[in-house]
Amino acid sequence: MENTNQSKVSSICIPDSTVIQQAVHRMVRDRNRSQQLLLASAAPSICSINAIGKALLQPELASFYTDLSSYGERALNESLPSLSFGLYRKFGDIGERKLYEDAYFERRGRLAAIALLAVDSNAPRWIETLEDMLWDVCGEYTWCLPAHLGSGGVEQVNGNIDLFAAETVHMLAEIVTIHADRLDARIIQRIRAEAERRIFTPLYREQRTYHWQDAEHNWSAVCSGCCGMAGLLLLEEEAILTESVGQAIRSMQAFLSGYGMDGGCAEGIGYWVYGFGYFVYYADMLREYSKGELDLLNGSKIAAIAAFPLRVHLSGGTFVNYSDSAEQQEIPSGLLSLLASRFGIQIDLPFHIPLFTDDPCHRWAHLLRNVMWSSPAMYLQEKGAVPAERVIILEDLGWMIAKGALDSPSAELTGDKPLAVAFSVKAGHNDEPHNHNDLGQFMIHCGGENILCDPGAGLYTQAYFAPGRERLFHISSAGHSVPRIEGKEQSSGREAQAQILEATVSDDDRTLDACLELTAAYPEATSLARYTRQLHWSGSANDAGSVAELRLKDRFQWKNRVASSSSTLNSVGELNRSNVTERFMSRKVPEIVHEGQIQWHGERATVCMTYDANQWQADIEIINTVDHYNVPVTFYRTSLEWREQSDNSSAGSDETDLLETMCELKFTIEPK
Repeated sequence: MENTNQSKVSSICIPDSTVIQQAVHRMVRDRNRSQQLLLASAAPSICSINAIGKALLQPELASFYTDLSSYGERALNESLPSLSFGLYRKFGDIGERKLYEDAYFERRGRLAAIALLAVDSNAPRWIETLEDMLWDVCGEYTWCLPAHLGSGGVEQVNGNIDLFAAETVHMLAEIVTIHADRLDARIIQRIRAEAERRIFTPLYREQRTYHWQDAEHNWSAVCSGCCGMAGLLLLEEEAILTESVGQAIRSMQAFLSGYGMDGGCAEGIGYWVYGFGYFVYYADMLREYSKGELDLLNGSKIAAIAAFPLRVHLSGGTFVNYSDSAEQQEIPSGLLSLLASRFGIQIDLPFHIPLFTDDPCHRWAHLLRNVMWSSPAMYLQEKGAVPAERVIILEDLGWMIAKGALDSPSAELTGDKPLAVAFSVKAGHNDEPHNHNDLGQFMIHCGGENILCDPGAGLYTQAYFAPGRERLFHISSAGHSVPRIEGKEQSSGREAQAQILEATVSDDDRTLDACLELTAAYPEATSLARYTRQLHWSGSANDAGSVAELRLKDRFQWKNRVASSSSTLNSVGELNRSNVTERFMSRKVPEIVHEGQIQWHGERATVCMTYDANQWQADIEIINTVDHYNVPVTFYRTSLEWREQSDNSSAGSDETDLLETMCELKFTIEPK
């Protein structure tokens, strides 16, 4: 079965221009009537100041509110950090982006905190501080990040709309709508003028073309959704609002075409939150404004996308994290609650409203909707030890996940619940959004930890998205549990593609057999004829047994060739078995118990790997790097190097025969 994503078909019914025009006409007519009658219904429910005030007092928001208040007090008493030219120029000059972005997101965070806290305060100081912050943000040279502006010259700034310019206009539009009756008229006028100059004129009036408008990844949803929500809130001309709605719907269609019918997100769970989150936020506001006439939240594909985070959740808030995603990911509780209500999804995550300071970017859309939509009733109160869906095969995406449960040896004495255990392997191709060269990458999970892990996202720098990025640790196949063949790493590009030859699940869903064809990932390994990775996952015989097992068989077939005179082999006539190095990535320190056995000790379980020490030589490397947030992190790369064999016993006599190198491994996962 080749992974070609053939099912990425049209997934929402695009209303024709007449339907959009009629719906927008009614939206504008109803809004004008409400404004004439001074009715609060002119604003969407998400922007109701009374509803926000009540929501902030709900007991489940107590920790959020305490965190918000602490942050807000500091914001009230300190000046906004400056976005100086010295910070602005760093990306264009040396490729460094974090210092500017730290100041930028701190400004957005302080504005968000004051805007929320001012809802519940009539003290003039809060509104005055809010007005000063709004004025200051309106005066920024650009709302874009320098990393999205090339060299950052004025010609690259004017009219440019990136993710964060779009987020900013949306944030300002909702804040000014919430506080419309309390803000000075000149603040409101300036926000409208800046939104018009920076966003509405280039995008809707001049109809400039932007790279993200037809992108099949998060940019199309975030940019079109944020600009579209700002348009719904601020645009008054029916023709321009019609253009806004039409553009947004077309971009949302492009975004959804990046998903297959399995609902899998190639960018990973973090970008599911980002891209699909903003799709949902726009769709919800559009549905409310149009009184259900324009409803994008429907259909089986949308339902499958909505279920993605729960399918890739392993246990304890830890996820399958291929691509640029983190193992531990905060899923906005408001977003999950809305999707659970709309699609009947059972949320098996612990109910947790993220704190205000949990998101370093302080995204307004998530914050406000966590306040307004989070519902404990949407979460399962009692989680079963055995997952409802044991084996998930995302055929379009090329991900396979198997889940189970293991009994703790001390369960009878301690009453401990069974430990979640899981395994995942990835196919796909090496030209995916936020791509890592990781075909055949697998991970082993137990007790809330990915013991054999994926490195996730590295620190975003200029080099991270530049040609040659595949040499970076987080992106290279050298940072993943895949082999190096003839000294060559996996190549980048769409042609480097895995084929799923087998994906078989037992009748009781306790075993998964998979086989991947991975030859195309190594075009520079010139002696390689074929490489396949075969995996057999076996859960316990009972609902919760004591051991899980993964068997891995890598088969390397070599082209028939005569050894050169410089060969280390014994005679000119022998077939040369080429070099292979298997690698396994972990954050846990590996322990070589003895030749032929290596262990990784997690907090609650141990993974033991056995191998043929006569054929493979073990080695351990320590890799010190930084994560996505520039925090130091240490990985351990456990390698098995093929020991050269001097005999020719496995070579065939016919010139067309292929010499094979075989690596057979057994991983056992046992609770402590």
